[in-house]
Amino acid sequence: MSGSEAEIIALMKEQVEVEQATLNRLVKLEEDSSEPAVRLAFMELRLDTWKHIKFLEGMIEHLTATPCDEWSAKVARYANRIKLERQIRELIDDENEMRSLLNSSLKKTNDPVVQLLVEHLRDEENNHLKYLSKWAKFVQQAPLQSKKGKKATDIVCHAD
Repeated sequence: MSGSEAEIIALMKEQVEVEQATLNRLVKLEEDSSEPAVRLAFMELRLDTWKHIKFLEGMIEHLTATPCDEWSAKVARYANRIKLERQIRELIDDENEMRSLLNSSLKKTNDPVVQLLVEHLRDEENNHLKYLSKWAKFVQQAPLQSKKGKKATDIVCHAD
C-alpha cells in the first residue's frame, strides 16, 4: 500500500468517526421531534449520514482488499458485475417513474412544506439518475479489482 493510500484510509477512518458521532446526535434529534416536518428533516440527514458511513467503510475495504488466486472468485466477480449492470438499467427506469410521480404530486399541492419536501425528493431522484447512468458506464470499464496480484489471474477473495 502506498503512503498516499494509507493517508487516504486514515482520513476516511477519521471521517467515519465524525459521521458516527453526527449519526448518534441525529437519531436523538429525530426521536425528540414531535412535528412531522422537523422529524423528516432529521430523518433525511440521519439516512444520508448512515449512507456516508457505509460508503466510507466500503471504500476502505476496496482499498485494503488482499488479492488471492481463486478462479471461482473471479467468475463470481464477473457475474456480479454483469448482474449489477442489468439491475442499474432497471433502476434507471424506476427512477424515471418516481420523478414523474413526484412532478405530478408537485403540481397538485399548495402546501409549502410539502412542496419543499417533494422538490427535495425530486432533486434526489434526478441525482440518482445521473449517478446510476455514470455508474453503469463505469462498471463496464473498471478493472475487476483495484489491486494487482502477483499473477494476472489473481482476484480479491473474501475470508469466510
